[in-house]
Amino acid sequence: MLRRIGDVILTTPAARALRKLFPQARIDFLTEPPSDEALAGNPDLSRVLRYAPEPGEGAAASYLRWLRRIRAERYDWVVDYMGNPRSAILTFASGAGLRAGPAHVWHRWAYNRLLRQSPEACYAGLEKIRVLRSLGLEPDASDFLPRLHLTEEAKGAAARALAGLWPDGAGPLVGLVPASRKETRRWPAASYAALARLLAERADARALVFWGPGERELAEQVAQGAGPGARAAPRTASLTELAALLSRCQAVVTNCNGPKHLAVACGVPTVTIHGSSDPASWNPPDPRHLVVRLEELHCIGCALNECPYGLECMTGLSPELVAGRTLEVLGLSAARR
Repeated sequence: MLRRIGDVILTTPAARALRKLFPQARIDFLTEPPSDEALAGNPDLSRVLRYAPEPGEGAAASYLRWLRRIRAERYDWVVDYMGNPRSAILTFASGAGLRAGPAHVWHRWAYNRLLRQSPEACYAGLEKIRVLRSLGLEPDASDFLPRLHLTEEAKGAAARALAGLWPDGAGPLVGLVPASRKETRRWPAASYAALARLLAERADARALVFWGPGERELAEQVAQGAGPGARAAPRTASLTELAALLSRCQAVVTNCNGPKHLAVACGVPTVTIHGSSDPASWNPPDPRHLVVRLEELHCIGCALNECPYGLECMTGLSPELVAGRTLEVLGLSAARR
């Protein structure tokens, strides 16, 4: 059972690898809303199980119901990619003949097969395939990029929304995702605005600033500072709507966050700004997905949520540098059109 959008998306390559190995198997995926939307239409899955309480049901009652539900499914295998105590107990209660989970957690007693991580840092989408080798499998690790499966209806709605924002529709469209839950992963709003101005000057690019719950003011601040070619994205009522808008971009510049993984899964080139986060784990080894970070800082990649050094990894990163990387991926995107 996985909850965060990025974690769910990054597990889809493992589901694809399992489907290739076992084309006739029933493969179910348990996740919480709204992340279940990222799995809609996925041909590698038999069912998406939406972990959510019934109306009027408390959290404890819901968990007990799911314990019974998972056991009643009589699974042969249960693979726990989340590895927290709650998912471990669900795995144990399943009664499956093979119950696999992370080797490094204290509650590994819940599993009878342990998933051992690679000794070197590795892109999460690839790592989730590689750990299947702990089960005696030989999965195809070459197809490690996540994928979303958007409906034509969702794509059409996104196209109409953008036509309303830019009736002329000229110039490449660059998505900007300035939000992050963690300050050590949040490039300043003023820097995003300066980036948009540079891209408008050099590539006649339009900027679409994405936002989620509680982030609209930030998006409007960036859009207003970015000049006449920028717009705050329209409100999206679902993960599917957000993904469909991202899919219309020629490039997305983002902090290390969930929408970045959505963009990758939509096949959109990305430029990701890293400070405390580790690009080896979160950025795919692919020329369409570039990284910008200040490698010379002694504390880079610290993995901290709060910074004792004034967030130099974020504030010291110049819009000029990020613009150069963005123009690189825009060139790749243009070559593929």
